[in-house]
Amino acid sequence: MTDDVTLVTSNDGKAREFTRLLGIEVTTTTMDLVEIQSLDVAAVAERKAADAYAQLRRPVLVDDSGLALAAWNGLPGALIACFLDTVGVHGLLAMATGLTNRRATVTTALGYADATGVHVVTGAVHGTLTTEPRGSNGFSYDTVFVPASGTQTFAEMPNEQKNEISPRRLATDALRAHLGLADPPTPCQSSLSQAGEVQRAPLT
Repeated sequence: MTDDVTLVTSNDGKAREFTRLLGIEVTTTTMDLVEIQSLDVAAVAERKAADAYAQLRRPVLVDDSGLALAAWNGLPGALIACFLDTVGVHGLLAMATGLTNRRATVTTALGYADATGVHVVTGAVHGTLTTEPRGSNGFSYDTVFVPASGTQTFAEMPNEQKNEISPRRLATDALRAHLGLADPPTPCQSSLSQAGEVQRAPLT
């Protein structure tokens, strides 16, 4: 069991959130990491974690998130940041105009690496893509994604409500189990949300 981990991010608020969710000390650092072009957030997180550990040689944590549309065979997936940087939320919705199948899945992957290798966990929440942005709380695609368990977008929910069902919370719970940390309060889960593990090969 580890007592501390270094999160690769420039967002100190994210480090505080992981400290709270994991119950261990999470410090931050910034560095350039290899980010493969893939729709699969788990594959992206795996590569980034391996690269971070190769540079730091201490326990490291990276995260990656994506929004996958069923009608687009998983696009934009992990490439969502590129979509939003290029066309924005309104552009994404314009591209999705006319879609009759608006089912979507938001997934967060956490890549953890230490001397034993890389371990990837995921959390996924299923729902739908809205036809217009709604809400002002949150960031990225929070204004256009409605979890299947409710009627509000992530951006319309109070932080406490969102944090209980978010894919990051689900992924973090799976990471806690892998690291042998004490169990946090159990969030409400259903068939509409899931946490998972992706086993990876040891580092060389």
